[in-house]
Amino acid sequence: SNAMTDAAIAEKDLGNAAYKQKDFEKAHVHYDKAIELDPSNITFYNNKAAVYFEEKKFAECVQFCEKAVEVGRETRADYKLIAKAMSRAGNAFQKQNDLSLAVQWFHRSLSEFRDPELVKKVKELEK
Repeated sequence: SNAMTDAAIAEKDLGNAAYKQKDFEKAHVHYDKAIELDPSNITFYNNKAAVYFEEKKFAECVQFCEKAVEVGRETRADYKLIAKAMSRAGNAFQKQNDLSLAVQWFHRSLSEFRDPELVKKVKELEK
């Protein structure tokens, strides 16, 4: 690993600590810094999406989920991390009562990784 990567991971860890304390503003600052230092890490985009989700800023959440998927594809990231971004986008649409888009994203997520919990959830939603 190089110094930039290490610094990016350190920023992510600070972001995670802020997120756990529900200091979302501070979490964003650290995740933004992490992205600036290492724009190729899907986790930083996933983490920012999570903060937006908690803030109920669902459009921004989806935007960062899409960015996470894009970066994940480019860098051949772990398919579970790509699936996570897709299911979070689905959750954001579900929160906005857009169930058809939610289900679309959940299916995309399941095609990356068959999470048994998500399989159950989608079956419920499709009833």
